[in-house]
Amino acid sequence: MIQEIPYSGWKRNLRIQGPTTELVITLEVGPRVLRYGFHGDRNVFVEIADQLGGSGEKEWKIRGGHRFWTAPEADHSYELDNVPVTWKQVGETAVEISHPVSAFGFQKTLRLELLPDEIVRVTHLLTNVGGKPLDVTPWALTVMAPGGTAIIPQPPLDLHPSEFPEGRQTEPEDFLPNREMILWPFTDLTDGRYAFSENFLRVTYLPERPATKIGLKQPTGWVAYQNSDVVFAKYLTYDPSQPYPDRGSNFELFTNVSIFELESLAPSLPLAPGATREHTEHWLLRKIKNDLRGEKAATAFFAELPAIA
Repeated sequence: MIQEIPYSGWKRNLRIQGPTTELVITLEVGPRVLRYGFHGDRNVFVEIADQLGGSGEKEWKIRGGHRFWTAPEADHSYELDNVPVTWKQVGETAVEISHPVSAFGFQKTLRLELLPDEIVRVTHLLTNVGGKPLDVTPWALTVMAPGGTAIIPQPPLDLHPSEFPEGRQTEPEDFLPNREMILWPFTDLTDGRYAFSENFLRVTYLPERPATKIGLKQPTGWVAYQNSDVVFAKYLTYDPSQPYPDRGSNFELFTNVSIFELESLAPSLPLAPGATREHTEHWLLRKIKNDLRGEKAATAFFAELPAIA
């Protein structure tokens, strides 16, 4: 299930294999999950070709794959991760990858575990190793291969209370918003990538378009990305009682000419000396014949996703 292999120019990498899927995590830089895919099939994550196999660079490298950042975005987010990591096996199908202690006073550890039904649990552990509280929190960025469409479930639509049918009682929350979107200065919702439907927001990669980004309070539990016949689903967590970075975003999406990122964020709370904050995602892959840009196909796909405790 777990073995060291060469991969993409790096000599030391871990491969975690399930019956049909596999993960590859480099040990020479990171922590960085380089590959996630079906055996013998393409990587669902992007790989930046001219950044593969390198280490020791003096500037930060995106490289591709899944990375562990710290929010809100600042110098600490771009701390170099171009040196070897340490690792240990923590179960038959689980490993922990640790980055050296940061100059900013924290340490990042990434735990990956293959669960039944080939669901991957990804736990981001951020520990304050200094003597003062830190205003940073885990930020998990999955960099998808370009060419696909993100499908983001939305809270249910409803009528305005003035239009309720006779006999339906009005509740105070019927007058309140149930979705929130955060926009950046370079976000243009009319650029052809964004499409709203009754139940979903879809964002499509367009190679000719410059950078765009949105943030959401995403209580619905997951997002997905379809690229050809493969769908990557990313399960998120959200606690409405907690504050989140970037005006309340627990999910963010960023895309430009070369990448497409699906990002989740932990609550934005001070991290006390000696404390560790955990931020967990779950991943799964599915082969699919239907196009999830269709409302019925997307609704059926999400209805069949397994529940994650």
